[in-house]
Amino acid sequence: MDRKEFLSQLGLDTAGLVLFGCMGGCKKDTVPAAPSGTWTLDLTNSANASLLTPGGYVYTNGIIVAQTKAGNYIAVSQYCTHEGVTITFEAAANDFYCPRHGSVFSTTGTITTGPASSPLKQYTVTKTGNTLVITG
Repeated sequence: MDRKEFLSQLGLDTAGLVLFGCMGGCKKDTVPAAPSGTWTLDLTNSANASLLTPGGYVYTNGIIVAQTKAGNYIAVSQYCTHEGVTITFEAAANDFYCPRHGSVFSTTGTITTGPASSPLKQYTVTKTGNTLVITG
């Protein structure tokens, strides 16, 4: 192999690696399935203390439970449907946010900003005394 062939092959190999890296950079990770069932959260338990304040949220059983600015309790599946990253509740905007690529979901789990293309599973939350019952 002469110098010209070597450099040409080196350029093609490098281009292939760059292309592979770009294509793999936004690969779809395994997204955990949204759980089904019924769970309870005791609001007097210190692990759930953030739920006593509007904007606070906790993770439990693959679900994120939050208190909205208006004081309502909401729950959706915890993992972004784009790549399975754990989402957060953004109290100021009153929505759920994925920190990896910026997907935004409403309080009902519908997509307001992509790249996610599937909504989050929404759960029913009922408050009785100091207990939240999450069903879905």
